Amino acid sequence: MSQRVRIMSRVASALAVGVLLTACGSDDEPSAESAGAGTTAAAATASTDGKPFVTETAAAAFEEITGFEPFAKPATAEELAPRVAKYTEVPTEVLVKEPVSKKAEPGKQIAILYTGVPIAIEYFEAQKAAAELLGWKVTGIDVGTNPEEFAQAYDRAVGMKPDMVIGSGIPREYLDKQLTQLQEMNIPVIEWSAGVEPVDGHLFVAVDDPLYEAAAIQTSEFLAADGDMKADVVAFSVKQYAMIDIFTRTMDQYMEKMCEGCKFDLQQVAASDVGKLASKVTAHLQKNPDTKYVLCGFGDLCQGVGTALKAAGRSDVKIMTRDPSSTNYQNIANGVEWAGGALPIGQTSWQVIDLAQRVFNGDSLDGTRLQPQQIVTEVPDPKSPVIGAVPDYQDQYKQLWKLEG
Repeated sequence: MSQRVRIMSRVASALAVGVLLTACGSDDEPSAESAGAGTTAAAATASTDGKPFVTETAAAAFEEITGFEPFAKPATAEELAPRVAKYTEVPTEVLVKEPVSKKAEPGKQIAILYTGVPIAIEYFEAQKAAAELLGWKVTGIDVGTNPEEFAQAYDRAVGMKPDMVIGSGIPREYLDKQLTQLQEMNIPVIEWSAGVEPVDGHLFVAVDDPLYEAAAIQTSEFLAADGDMKADVVAFSVKQYAMIDIFTRTMDQYMEKMCEGCKFDLQQVAASDVGKLASKVTAHLQKNPDTKYVLCGFGDLCQGVGTALKAAGRSDVKIMTRDPSSTNYQNIANGVEWAGGALPIGQTSWQVIDLAQRVFNGDSLDGTRLQPQQIVTEVPDPKSPVIGAVPDYQDQYKQLWKLEG
């Protein structure tokens, strides 16, 4: 069996995609460590073959890790239909299959750094709960909203001398001094959703470039299909949030090449626009009345936008977000927003704590970078903690962690 076929058999149902597979490779599965973050290159210009990567090497690395093969030429509605039909399916399995080699050692001191937006606080609380289940003590540190505050927060983490530091969402350029200090102190660091290059034995990554590039391809195809291959989209992104930037720029490179009749307009805004974006969206739609889709790179950025558009008489515009929060799910249930590319809070948090255990144990990290993906369009219960997640992910992780049975 080919390498990518084997990858797909393991992860396709959980990723909820129906993608084309590439030709044969070796029989060895790719290693998360050897395939390190940053090997893909959505941040730069597209290659001449039409795929959203600079080089064939970058495209191959992406396909090796994820099992995805983007369209290299314009697609038809008929080609998209079977792929897109799977994007809304509820995933059933977490992607890591091997249990940890030994149960977690209680008493570990963990510093978790998080941004202050509402969804990040939800992630912190979920990570804290999972870590405390293992008997670990967690200290939370708000990293603030600007480079000076980022550095100060990581300086505090260095001063704590914990057993591990967990952070997310901030490029290394703002934290290089502190990450180097932690490496010199032999304190392992996990950076998730941050686009940071791993450092063998010291700095580990999860939920990073390949997942967000794959999500961008899914979202592009989902929007193109819904728009009958004529989707006119405006997307809003915050450049300093690395994964969101990768997500939206991958869409910028891919969508119009995959769908010749589509339009994708990427707008960069500031982190201070969170909760205040509505006026910019309505102004854009006044200048561009044919726009039918508004995409926010993360859920909190779109808060208030749906209500503002309805007040402006633009109920024809569909709002979609990446990484929606509980408020976005409520908006979908109420018809104020249309869809969300889920990064489920609880499951993602447990995935990061699963990675932490494997780092402490020296276990294989294969399968720890990706997670099941679902585009959510229906929300029967906005308060459900498993929207977009594998419904029994906690039970599956507890078994992997040897806490049950």
